[in-house]
Amino acid sequence: MTEQMIKREHYQNPVGISPFIYIGHTCNNNCIFCFEKDLIFTDKGVKNLEKEIKAVREKFDFINFMGKEPTLREDIFDLVKYAKKLKFKQIGVTTNGRMFSYVDFTKKILQNGLNQIVVTVAGHTEKMHEFHTLAKGSFGQTLEGIKNIIFYKNNSTSLVLNVMITQKNYKLLLVIVKYYIDLGVKEINIGHILPFNKNIKKSKEIIAKMIDVVPYLIKIQNKYGELVKFLFVEYPPCVFSEEYRYLSFPCLEESPQKIHFSLCKKCQFKKQCDGVHKYYIDLYGEKEFKL
Repeated sequence: MTEQMIKREHYQNPVGISPFIYIGHTCNNNCIFCFEKDLIFTDKGVKNLEKEIKAVREKFDFINFMGKEPTLREDIFDLVKYAKKLKFKQIGVTTNGRMFSYVDFTKKILQNGLNQIVVTVAGHTEKMHEFHTLAKGSFGQTLEGIKNIIFYKNNSTSLVLNVMITQKNYKLLLVIVKYYIDLGVKEINIGHILPFNKNIKKSKEIIAKMIDVVPYLIKIQNKYGELVKFLFVEYPPCVFSEEYRYLSFPCLEESPQKIHFSLCKKCQFKKQCDGVHKYYIDLYGEKEFKL
């Protein structure tokens, strides 16, 4: 199975330069699972951000703007344009998609060079999505944003959906995925919510057990895998049965809080896998992980 394991680069390099640039410092959602909820971001200003972007370009040919909600910055267009000037092959943003509900915004940011948009959702209905975002009206705007992106983007621009999996929505995963596939989404990341912020570190009401989610991941891969590119993020190989371990995909942002445990010493994927987040092990233990 080693040759089937999805390979990836180690995006965090030795001198600390990452292609993920945190530019946002406010957000119009209040997601219950947000790993940035406890963090305070200050506006670093365009000049400082341009220096960071330039430093990234020396190491990488792609960049992604993140942090709270980056599209709320009025100068987001200038930052995208600057990245285009530096000839990044891929210029992306990770967003809740709400600003893309405005046609003028969508057109302008695409014209300035954005060619990857990663939109985070937590459901396929207003009730389910807004249970997670705690923001009335957020589902309608995000949905409209997705539709605008699909309509106005060209073939070289990718739309990636981030479906965040929690205890409340994982049993609806097939329905959620089908809903967005029917809209025209071709790339979907399934991300497992981890207990990063202090409000959910001990909450089994929000954090799903990986072993409970995996059967649904396998079902959607078997049913839609030929139509859609899936990445199952934060699910280590040892939570899958052997024939499906190739589906494992560690998070692109490495975390120093991920740990290896006794099982890892015998695992054939130990050099490719960063382990499991310590907070998750504290919450559920190691028993669900098997070789």
